[in-house]
Amino acid sequence: MKKRFLVLLVFLLTGAYSCVKNNGSEPQVPIFSYTSQIDNPPDAFMVVFNTSWVGDRVAVVKFDTSAVWMIEKLGDGRINLFLKNDTDIMSIVNVDTLGLEAGSEYKIIVNNLYTSEFNNFFVAFTKLEEDYESFEPKF
Repeated sequence: MKKRFLVLLVFLLTGAYSCVKNNGSEPQVPIFSYTSQIDNPPDAFMVVFNTSWVGDRVAVVKFDTSAVWMIEKLGDGRINLFLKNDTDIMSIVNVDTLGLEAGSEYKIIVNNLYTSEFNNFFVAFTKLEEDYESFEPKF
């Protein structure tokens, strides 16, 4: 009898936890995989990288309008983040704000040199209400 009661209690608590944990709403910020090209993303988005082995992962993004973007590392600080365009490469230590040009292809490079213990690393992009023409630095 006690065993049945415990099984029923565990079942009910598991169901209640899943209802509280998942409120049925979709995430507000879309998450893209680094394995697919990202064209014309929304005003806020994230790119997820699997960093469970040492080496580089590269995502490609192309914007439809020139704009000012805040780019932020979300994850272990030991992971290196670079942004590359046709001519330059820039390291992003934690967060940076850059003017990104429409039609240009940008490569988001995530580099793990240290360990194989990590699973996922996120890079967040948020479009800012800044005037692109007068903003510096442009990349």
